[in-house]
Amino acid sequence: ARCSVTDDIQVHVVNSLPFPELTLHCASKDNDLGYYNTTQNFDFHWRFCDSYLGVTLFFCHLTWGDKNVAFDVYTSKNRELCLRGMCNWEARPDGIYFAGGIPPVSPVNFKKMYDWKNNV
Repeated sequence: ARCSVTDDIQVHVVNSLPFPELTLHCASKDNDLGYYNTTQNFDFHWRFCDSYLGVTLFFCHLTWGDKNVAFDVYTSKNRELCLRGMCNWEARPDGIYFAGGIPPVSPVNFKKMYDWKNNV
């Protein structure tokens, strides 16, 4: 294992959207992972060691055409949702879905968590 004292966490954000491209920007307080323009089925993922103090937080901001949404993809206090340290998010036309566990996770195990908002 890479992490000596804390959990090794992996976050996946998968674009399951048709055209246009999904723009995503993910970051924590200490790590900006950058902006990415992604096409359908692209899996943006990264791994990290949870904070020893239990204060890790990563968020993502997704923009798709005239819609966008920002949400926390990982927080230490909700770590148990990410089964075996795997947090799986999926952007679909009707919203953002989540499932814990080692991918590939069956589509039926994903639960809708967020709706898209219209850009202002």
